[in-house]
Amino acid sequence: MASDYTTPESLAALSKVDPEIALLLPTLPPSPTTNISMRQMNATHATNMPSIIGNVDQSELRKIPMRDGYMNEIRTYGPKKGKSLETVPLFILICGGGFVNADNKWLNPYARAISALYDTTVVSISYRCAPKFKFPFAANDAWDSLEWITSHAAELGANPVAGLVLGGVSAGANLAAVTCQKSVSEKFSPPLTGLWLGQPFILDEEIVPQGYKPLFISRRDNQNAPLLNDAMIRYAYDQAAFDVHSPKFSPFNATNPHIGMPPTYIQVCGLDPLRDDGLIYERALRENGVSTRMDVYSGVPHGHYAAWPYAATSRKWDFDVVSSAGWLLDTPADPACIIIALDGRHGP
Repeated sequence: MASDYTTPESLAALSKVDPEIALLLPTLPPSPTTNISMRQMNATHATNMPSIIGNVDQSELRKIPMRDGYMNEIRTYGPKKGKSLETVPLFILICGGGFVNADNKWLNPYARAISALYDTTVVSISYRCAPKFKFPFAANDAWDSLEWITSHAAELGANPVAGLVLGGVSAGANLAAVTCQKSVSEKFSPPLTGLWLGQPFILDEEIVPQGYKPLFISRRDNQNAPLLNDAMIRYAYDQAAFDVHSPKFSPFNATNPHIGMPPTYIQVCGLDPLRDDGLIYERALRENGVSTRMDVYSGVPHGHYAAWPYAATSRKWDFDVVSSAGWLLDTPADPACIIIALDGRHGP
């Protein structure tokens, strides 16, 4: 439970390596240190993700305009024909990649499962990456995509009034959180009805609220963690040139943060430098009256589910993503159906 992670000791215990992951660590290649090697790592992890079966049409690609005229690609998944448009919700996904690379195919497994199980139109967006496109290009692209997708939802086979959920992992979770907070601050219509954040990047040491500072220790404790370490985070900072005090960097920088945010599901990895970002954000949301759910995966690193998709914690992560999508859409799915949608290989 969230209340269990309120002391440095309870947080430090989360960094103890999971026994199964400890056996798998020797299979990892060296951590990437350049843009090219990070792309290669992400591409490899994407191919490891499980294939998905389900009652869902093939994905469709289209280009949509950003504020400066740039045409960004989106990938859309819709339920089979015959579903009434008025009842089809919209679920928008944003992939990770450390702000230096991104591919809207990377979340295909979740997109297909969510679309099939919940009769939902799922749109996986793209955004421009550093170093060519520095901060705040990615945040602007995420916002522009939300505006275009919701205003053209009927073309995509959805009705955002029936449900509008935004989600992402890692850098994509940052963009999802920032975009959602902006939508609340600006009273965006139709309002977002749910938010999913997988291993989110939310905070910088300079902007951690004073009351949470004693609990922001994962950057130090997990600085040499596998899959994502301090050097890789510093690389992303150098390439993207973040303004850490901007509301386009973190929802904590909004004028009146957290109040009025939609129900939010957060996943946190114990052996992750970003661990405390998610833990602190969940607590801040909850303390401001937001309905939250959180799963914490003790002893596993950032991106474990892609590096070792058949590990027990990875199977649970995938199951939790798809199951919690039902909570956010207010349409729970039978656990057996979730496992089938995940090709029968994943479950709690």
